[in-house]
Amino acid sequence: MWRDWERAWADALYGAGGLVHDGSTPGTHYRTSVHVGTVLAEAVAELLARVDTRLAHPARLDLVDAGAGGGELLAGVRDSLGPALRARVHPVAVDLRAPPAGWVLPWHAELPTDVHGLVVAHELLDAVPCPVVTRVGGVLRRVQVDERGLQRPGPGAGGAERRWLERWGAPAEGACVEVGLPRDALWARVLAGVRAGGALAVDYGVEQPADTLAGYRRGVQVHPVPDARTDLTAHVHWPSVRALHPGVHRTQAAALAGLGAGAPRSADDWLAAAERAGHRAELTDPGGLGGFGWWWVSR
Repeated sequence: MWRDWERAWADALYGAGGLVHDGSTPGTHYRTSVHVGTVLAEAVAELLARVDTRLAHPARLDLVDAGAGGGELLAGVRDSLGPALRARVHPVAVDLRAPPAGWVLPWHAELPTDVHGLVVAHELLDAVPCPVVTRVGGVLRRVQVDERGLQRPGPGAGGAERRWLERWGAPAEGACVEVGLPRDALWARVLAGVRAGGALAVDYGVEQPADTLAGYRRGVQVHPVPDARTDLTAHVHWPSVRALHPGVHRTQAAALAGLGAGAPRSADDWLAAAERAGHRAELTDPGGLGGFGWWWVSR
């Protein structure tokens, strides 16, 4: 059965029988920065401390993990805070999954709309289904997919998709690209909910629209198939996200260095220091997790 890629993608991940409801977490299917020691959590904790200073140390400081997955990042950041700051921080996980067993912190399905503090969207935008468009005979068409992952051109692209592609770059004849409109809309919602503080998006991204749709299953990259067993993801188109609000775009390596994350601590023994150095190297490897971009917006 042929279906529009965006609809099939959404059903496979978030529908009634979708992947987010099977009890798995992203860590079941792939390894990412939140699974590499404590360096990332320490960096976000330092960023939160800087937001706290800029907001003049409010009595309550929000920390929102948007797209929390298994909750590893939120729990790690909270554990990395000093006692005084931790006492004022209100941590909230946001995800369509159910919270993991034993989870005790707040867990919601909807983004908050009155944030005074920090929202972190770590690999949130790349999990938002979006239209896939191709050009056939000079005509822009939405791509359809079947249950095996085979693709074919479908109906003509809508006006919103065509306008987005006119601005950011349409595919060449026979090529496919993802149209980032739904990601742009979600990021706009994230920003609208931050009353004071800031929002951070961390993701793999591209500077030109491209065909990056990929599948992951049990730690292995596989052909993207909308079968509710494969985690589907595609790179974020950074220019359209950046166009929504001024901010600062850095590589993950530069961001971690600027936040002092991963440096040896005075209490480290040589083994702990070596382990932290290994984690930092993995997080900054340009051929792997170092390929992440960090997009920071102050509000």
